[in-house]
Amino acid sequence: MRTHTRESQSSLTPDMAIQYLKEGNDRFVNNLKANRNLLQQVNETSAGQFPFATILSCIDSRTSAELIFDQGLGDILVSVLPEIF
Repeated sequence: MRTHTRESQSSLTPDMAIQYLKEGNDRFVNNLKANRNLLQQVNETSAGQFPFATILSCIDSRTSAELIFDQGLGDILVSVLPEIF
């Protein structure tokens, strides 16, 4: 899978973004992973990231949103909310 660029991010529609997340979650549920070169993604995102989705998460989550949706580095922006009780 390729790292998102400014161009690929701007060409995505909301329906495409939801589809990417659904496909990634299907891979997670079936214990599969997309083939990614994480070192390459680190280098490609060093000057900037272009996430296609923002996900709100809880600080006590059992796993990260990147894993649950099988997304690469910089693909999604995860905002972690503190636990409030």
